[in-house]
Amino acid sequence: MRYRSNLGCLWLLLLIFVLGGMPLLVGVLRVFAGFVLLALLGGIALSWWIRRLAINQYSRSRGADSRRFVELLVGLLVQLAGLDGVLDRREVAAIRQFFQQSLGYQGEQLLWIRDLIKASRREPASVAAICEELAASYGVQERFIVVQVLARVASADGPTTAAEARFIEDVATRLGLGPFVGAFASAGAGDSGGHSMHRPDLTAEALAVLGLEPGASADEIKQAWRKLSLDNHPDRVGHLGEEFRRLAEERMSRINSAYQTLKDAGLAT
Repeated sequence: MRYRSNLGCLWLLLLIFVLGGMPLLVGVLRVFAGFVLLALLGGIALSWWIRRLAINQYSRSRGADSRRFVELLVGLLVQLAGLDGVLDRREVAAIRQFFQQSLGYQGEQLLWIRDLIKASRREPASVAAICEELAASYGVQERFIVVQVLARVASADGPTTAAEARFIEDVATRLGLGPFVGAFASAGAGDSGGHSMHRPDLTAEALAVLGLEPGASADEIKQAWRKLSLDNHPDRVGHLGEEFRRLAEERMSRINSAYQTLKDAGLAT
């Protein structure tokens, strides 16, 4: 069978050569190459269209509030990453890595984040404008999450720089979270840093988590803890998505841990 197949191809080439010679053979090869190229380009275009459709469907599935919240958050992350005047691949990768590793984004979710980063780079909004919209459209819990994420991303590639710390403090102040600025640096470090063994450091950090200054009374501590427990309940951010609810649970855990630390130190009842 293989011999007959080879013989058929030989006769076909011979026929082409007899009828038109080499120019016809070259023409046939060009037509064939053209069809292959068109098929390849069509496949690429189809793949791009399917991917765009998946990204758009995912974006719409989040709901308007959740979608806009992520857009504003990415806008601030891009501003944070570009503080040195250059937004390189490594810094963009750090943003995507946070969404992948900390929030569990995959597939079209990461492609959506990539598109948001590109849009923020192409048409950057001012920090003031982003914070103004966040403060007007979202509650205190959502705003806490924004600063929490900024602090974590800033410390992802090493100690938070002075410029990053100033940026986070500025955002926190604009969002009405100025009293809690001192707590965000330690929150960004997560569990990577060592824990201080000195009680004054632990109590100062616990007071910062509750938005209090050193010297706060036991009654002030209890009132702050109760208010934060109500304002920061994870159910309040369920509309943003399960990934942000997990961040809210982390913050709620820090609030309770801070209160317990102050009770252990005899500063709260």
